[in-house]
Amino acid sequence: MITEIVTHYDGEVCYLTLHPPSGKPPTLDHQVIARLEQTLADVSTQSSRLVAVVVQSASPKFFCAGANLNVMAEINGESIVPWIHRGHQIMNQLEALPVPVIAKVEGYAMGGGLELAMACDLIIASSNARFAQSEAKLGLVTGWGGCYRLVRRVGLARAKELCFTGRMVDAAEAVKIGLADWQGDSEALHSHLQFLVNEIGQNSRVAVKEMKHILGTCNLSTLEEAAVVEAEASLRCLTEGDAAQRLEQFLQARSRRSGSNATPSV
Repeated sequence: MITEIVTHYDGEVCYLTLHPPSGKPPTLDHQVIARLEQTLADVSTQSSRLVAVVVQSASPKFFCAGANLNVMAEINGESIVPWIHRGHQIMNQLEALPVPVIAKVEGYAMGGGLELAMACDLIIASSNARFAQSEAKLGLVTGWGGCYRLVRRVGLARAKELCFTGRMVDAAEAVKIGLADWQGDSEALHSHLQFLVNEIGQNSRVAVKEMKHILGTCNLSTLEEAAVVEAEASLRCLTEGDAAQRLEQFLQARSRRSGSNATPSV
């Protein structure tokens, strides 16, 4: 039995849910990675109609425990490099989805599980969530972009501390250091997810897509290069999106408000 990936569309939101075997945590192996690759490809074809993608687990105790033990038992000098490159490919594919991707974390997100969460745009967590970049405890290093993405979230010094010690971080500390973006009890977690989805859904999909692209390049470019990226994105907002209509509606609404507040003439 392996972890299954179940895709569910609820209106304009796509939920990718990790379903582990009964009594087991969700884990990742070659079959799961292959299924995730196909799932992400399918979701990408639907992205133009989506507000967000949510990655979650059917287990309340584990978001994802990382690599399956069977994979770890077979790792050797010949298999490790292809495994690393394969994991990078999938995490990059997740990160590159042209819509906001939200990791809804309940329980443990460890090793590759934390790397999966960090490949998402936002991480919201239940109060029982626990995070660890724990590879050094097994004599290994992060393999799927964990060090890179961890530094971007918490800074270099904090990332060093977390990777060197492999210690577990609870939800409250995760938010405090920037590893997670929000935390609360399970009921509040569901409400906050709906709040995020609703807020995102009120905005232009083209603009949100372009914002995601710009933010993804911000630490790879100079201000001069950013000007080019933003100019090109702005043009797409006007030619492919609904910016013109939104601007017109905004100006009309402002004009009506100004008119209603004006002093009546006598």
